[in-house]
Amino acid sequence: MRSFLISCALSAVILAGYAQAQVPREITATDTIELRAEQARTFAFDEPVNKFNLSAEGVAQVIPETDRTFTVRGLAPGRVLMTAYASDGHVVHRSNIVVGPTEGLIKIYGHPEIKDFLGYYCSTSGCGRADPDKVPYTASATQTPQRNKGGVESTREPTGEPTREDDR
Repeated sequence: MRSFLISCALSAVILAGYAQAQVPREITATDTIELRAEQARTFAFDEPVNKFNLSAEGVAQVIPETDRTFTVRGLAPGRVLMTAYASDGHVVHRSNIVVGPTEGLIKIYGHPEIKDFLGYYCSTSGCGRADPDKVPYTASATQTPQRNKGGVESTREPTGEPTREDDR
């Protein structure tokens, strides 16, 4: 009888433990930071951040600049979850960090004042400047008269790009 009562008590404790166990809830990020390998972007928070955690190593690096400003640097292609904590331990922000390959570089040539090219990294979500230190230029809005092979005068942007008339 005593062993029966002990086994009933153990069963009740085990069942009570199952009743109190909850299904874990998924923790999701509030936004996604997209960058390329070897690219860095700087962000700011509204409140001070004391600590950063990344879900995996070797994909991205978080470099605190101040207690509210930090820089994310892409190291290698991949995805990680970044969590920022305040000094009292509460979560300030969560972001997915997606680091793409350095491929996808678009080069734009042909501006007379720039000897080199302007580069853009493009992905499915858009294009971003490859070298943000270079000053962007705006193309001139003036048009210059051109004569085609038939002697008819036309105007076009001074981009050096061929027009339909040049293709004839």
